[in-house]
Amino acid sequence: MTDEFPPMVIICNHGDDQSVMAALVMGAAAAATGEKVLMFYQPGAAKALVKGELEKLQGSKGQPDPIDLYDSILTLDGRFILCELGLPIHDIKEEELREGVEVMMASSFLFEAEGAHLTFSY
Repeated sequence: MTDEFPPMVIICNHGDDQSVMAALVMGAAAAATGEKVLMFYQPGAAKALVKGELEKLQGSKGQPDPIDLYDSILTLDGRFILCELGLPIHDIKEEELREGVEVMMASSFLFEAEGAHLTFSY
């Protein structure tokens, strides 16, 4: 990684509502403070990045809008990266993913995350 400061990594391991929302909230908060945020979605959370899935979480009691959080992270130069194993495991095609989602091997992600100064996992 050649950027001037190391990234903050947020890993979403699980596709349950609480894990997905916690990752998005932390990612948006970090991006808003100027952190370079890398959001990495493991295969267990892959479905959360399919078009229409975050919309199902809208209106959750006491929770911010997940679409606003997602868009905020992208607007503030955060990145959403999906482990490529999530596609065949869940029969997901790349064109079904939300705008802005990158697909890469876990080994490639490790190079992107090199030197991370904070890591959170949900």
